Amino acid sequence: MQIREPALWFNRTLVRRKSTTRIVIHHTASGDVSAETVHGWHLQRAGFGGIGYHYLICVDGGIERGRPENMRGVHARGANTNSIAIALAGNFESHPLPAAQLASLVWLIRNIRGRHPHWRDLPVVGHSDVTATACPGQLFPWEELQRRLV
Repeated sequence: MQIREPALWFNRTLVRRKSTTRIVIHHTASGDVSAETVHGWHLQRAGFGGIGYHYLICVDGGIERGRPENMRGVHARGANTNSIAIALAGNFESHPLPAAQLASLVWLIRNIRGRHPHWRDLPVVGHSDVTATACPGQLFPWEELQRRLV
């Protein structure tokens, strides 16, 4: 697989993340969107400076880079300073995760863990595990994801 690198500009200085202790999974609670679209939404939000997620996975399984991986995200209060954020386009409160997205998510998590030996066992958690929210949705297949990551 390949990670698409959209040309994104940020309207504030990004801060390096000093540690990485987990990967946080999100959904966009929307239809299929691109990293550029989410970037536009987040440019309008005070304090975001642009897309707050490090990666976005589209409905067809395409993976797009958002915020640079070594920079602090803006995606989950209390978890921004020590996590990598992966968002999946869609709303998993009302629709199940498509197979192509799940396959890309598994590939991306393995890729992140494999590129950084000290991140080999990074836990994968939902946005709802770190902040009071329903994200990534009640239909997100946690058991299937964990089974595929073993």
